[in-house]
Amino acid sequence: MDCISINYKKVPLDIRETYAFSTEQQTEFAAFLKETYGIGCVVVLSTCNRSELYFCSDGGRSEQIENALAAYKNIPREDILNHIYSYQGDRALRHLFFVASGLDSMVLGEDEILHQIKESYGQALSEGRSCNEMNIAFQGALCCAKSIKTETLLSKTPVSTGTLAANTIEEFLQKDHTKKILIVGITGKIGSILAKNLYSKNIRNITGTSRKHVSVSERGGKDGLVMTDFSERYEILDEMDVIVSASTSPHYTFTAEKVKEVLKTRKPRMFLDMAVPRDMDRAIAGISDCRLVDMDDFARMAESNHGIKQKEVLKAQMLLEEKLDETIKDVAMSSFMEQKRELFEQIKKREFGSVFYQMKEHLSSDNFKALVEAVEQL
Repeated sequence: MDCISINYKKVPLDIRETYAFSTEQQTEFAAFLKETYGIGCVVVLSTCNRSELYFCSDGGRSEQIENALAAYKNIPREDILNHIYSYQGDRALRHLFFVASGLDSMVLGEDEILHQIKESYGQALSEGRSCNEMNIAFQGALCCAKSIKTETLLSKTPVSTGTLAANTIEEFLQKDHTKKILIVGITGKIGSILAKNLYSKNIRNITGTSRKHVSVSERGGKDGLVMTDFSERYEILDEMDVIVSASTSPHYTFTAEKVKEVLKTRKPRMFLDMAVPRDMDRAIAGISDCRLVDMDDFARMAESNHGIKQKEVLKAQMLLEEKLDETIKDVAMSSFMEQKRELFEQIKKREFGSVFYQMKEHLSSDNFKALVEAVEQL
């Protein structure tokens, strides 16, 4: 299995968002890869902070993946080479484990990435584009991430993007919970996580938007939550103190020109853009009394919080290395069984067959792979 990654470590948000894939685009790009290059085993992961392609094929095909990405996204291949990290074989597997466990995240140890990987892998499974090696790799990574979550305190320190946003809003409100918050995309994943975090802080004066028609009975929500139609967002903007956008819209949910036009009341306002690609016109930051916060700002906030989690990182890494070693051996065994099935069946019939499994149990992944390679020469 190989991987190419575009992530927050090398690529700023304004470039990173050009590589984002919607759910529909993940399916479309995978079909494009298969039709153009015959690469049918691929998982497309797209989050706020990374876009990654995991793929299996005969021989190195990274160059073809890069060409396909350049064609699909209409980005010069030379630019792509400056933006990507490329991983092959065991290095790709190690990278996947670190990503799934939150050890490669902007917010160290965050939980959201685990669900996002599970969804991307599940989509690949449902569309028939995951091979045996890919299954072993992703199931191993997901299992590892769950173990780290339960056996360490890494994910229990509340510094995920959702909690960082909630903390930022709480600080802005200065304990005045009568101030009003608008969350565009509250029914989506990020919006609902933020709302949950705000409720945990007893911040409940929230209005959420929906693109579906909102009936009169639905407008009066419980616990302070009010739902309104997405089309009415500008009509209620002037009364809001905090405006959050966390939608999957391909266009700006708020433009500076329209915001400036509808704001009549002079008061401090905070606009939080939690979407990739961005939902809010950056020129909003230039409007009087308006502060704009986006994902790059959360990256800086997260950096200052990383020290809280460093004590648990070593424990998590040790657990990861153990789980990774097991998965590398599983991949080697699976590959051997597929390519040398007849020889494997002969080995099973002999006494050496049980010894072979015992060696897999006790040898390191490097030593076990060397044994497999030696047996293949028989």
